[in-house]
Amino acid sequence: MATLVLGLAGQAIGASIGGGILGISAATIGGAIGTMAGSVVDSWIVGSLQPDQRYEGARLDSLRVTSATEGTTIPRVFGRMRLGGNIIWATDFTEHVSTTTQGGGKGGGPKVTTTEYSYTASFAVALCEGPITGIGRIWADGELLDTSTITWRWYPGDETQAADPFIAGKMGAEGAPAYRG
Repeated sequence: MATLVLGLAGQAIGASIGGGILGISAATIGGAIGTMAGSVVDSWIVGSLQPDQRYEGARLDSLRVTSATEGTTIPRVFGRMRLGGNIIWATDFTEHVSTTTQGGGKGGGPKVTTTEYSYTASFAVALCEGPITGIGRIWADGELLDTSTITWRWYPGDETQAADPFIAGKMGAEGAPAYRG
């Protein structure tokens, strides 16, 4: 609306001045200047009337993971074997919130705010009874896990094994089991 009003006002002012530049009448030049100014005003008005937009990412309400069950059979492995582990220790999940805002620039458009949630947890997994010499591949949800993107360590499970320093830091040195054997 401001584009039309200011365009007509500029045209009227240009016509009242009269004359022209390079063969273009002052009315045409005034109309063009008024139209450009009106366009800026229109975009500012429309942008200020639009509500800001918010996008919320998925959030965890609860999570079910493999858990330790008392009385579960502990496998004894000779050679190589693919087997599922048994979670024997875990921390609570930690929620990480990342919020970004875009828009609302010169045009005065609405701001778009996006909030994403991610979670981390630390846990210990027992694989089998007795010492092991290594871990080949780790699978999670049917996909091969890229271990270069996570912090992980394994212990052989021999009789001289010390407690994990992270678990000892969380539970206290005297309360952290070494999970020998």
